[in-house]
Amino acid sequence: MQELNLFISEEMMKAPEHPLAKNLELPLPNSQQFSKIEIRAMQQRDRIPGVVKRIIPFDTSMYWEYWWCVPGRVLLPEDVELLQRDRPRVEEIASKLVWLWGGLCFGQDTRRDRNCEPVYDWQQVITFAHEKEIKPDVFDIDFLPLTIKTDNRDSNSKLDTACPSHVAVEPNHWHIEFFQLHPTDSGFELQEDKNVCSCQIWTAKPFIKHLTTGETTTRYDLWVSHPLDLTIPPWQIY
Repeated sequence: MQELNLFISEEMMKAPEHPLAKNLELPLPNSQQFSKIEIRAMQQRDRIPGVVKRIIPFDTSMYWEYWWCVPGRVLLPEDVELLQRDRPRVEEIASKLVWLWGGLCFGQDTRRDRNCEPVYDWQQVITFAHEKEIKPDVFDIDFLPLTIKTDNRDSNSKLDTACPSHVAVEPNHWHIEFFQLHPTDSGFELQEDKNVCSCQIWTAKPFIKHLTTGETTTRYDLWVSHPLDLTIPPWQIY
């Protein structure tokens, strides 16, 4: 097998520097002190970026980076230019992950309580987003680590609150959610009121296993793991 650095190079894993890097950690007040409009005006006045650098694990020893939008902030022209310039690199990494493990495309009406067929071509993932009427300008990418928990859901999604009947297993996976940008009076922002549209890249199938019978069912709707959230600078919630 080829060495990892021949599959995804170290250079490819590094996100480009922000042109306003010196302003990334400048403070902004929270929403209890000022309105959203006032905070955005301060952000524009002081040229504080509306993005942060997120760090995503590839395996236990290697990580890659991408720029993501801070919730509630306006995107400055420098932010938008950076996101657009860095998009080919992010897509190349995503395409390699999809090629390696396969990607599962999910919309609002996609069944998640059964086996799903993956695609191995990133362009098919982008086509799926367009079919859901989303122009995928930016990607929100989470890595969710292996999680094993007892669960009270049966193979038909019925809940028994008395006691757990199954163990739920979610292997390591990446969750990519697609967003588009739309202009505002002060710049650009995420269009968050949108159709559900995502691609999940699983290193193995998630499942529930009955504690007594051992019966196993593939399920993509367990939601028992939580994403690792590593950002530079940390999220500043307001």
